[in-house]
Amino acid sequence: MTTIRPGGSGREGQASPFVRTIASPRAGLVLSSATPAPNDWPANDGTTEGNLGHALGWTCEIRRTSIVVLNPLGEGLLKTALPELSVAWLSSVRQDGSCAIYLCPLEAAEEFAELTISAAAASGALTAATVRTAIAEDYGKAKPVGRNQPCPCGSGKKFKHCHG
Repeated sequence: MTTIRPGGSGREGQASPFVRTIASPRAGLVLSSATPAPNDWPANDGTTEGNLGHALGWTCEIRRTSIVVLNPLGEGLLKTALPELSVAWLSSVRQDGSCAIYLCPLEAAEEFAELTISAAAASGALTAATVRTAIAEDYGKAKPVGRNQPCPCGSGKKFKHCHG
């Protein structure tokens, strides 16, 4: 049984976004982690990427600096650093309200990178599902700098004496 942490956390992993040209939803994330897929995650039948089950109640939150996958109880499964998300990816997620989440074992991440999504899904190397995805209001916004914090320009001065 997978031990899941509270909502603000989750086991560390890596994320790679992609945009597909076929099947809905078009936006997807490949998440690689040492954490195994949870028991209630839909099993991949190994056919095509278009035939994804829907992970009911699971949520993927795109936060200011991270991506968190939460179970129906709001507990965090994975937390990854925020990769660069393209405008096409963001608009697809905002339009559909969901994206395809592919869970990949950490040791297979390099092997997976050489495969296409369809080939990896057909080989059974991935566990995939469509997940409701929310983009936080603070996504892409810089964290406010305090007056006495170092200036983000890199001058080494306090913000109030530099650009404040």
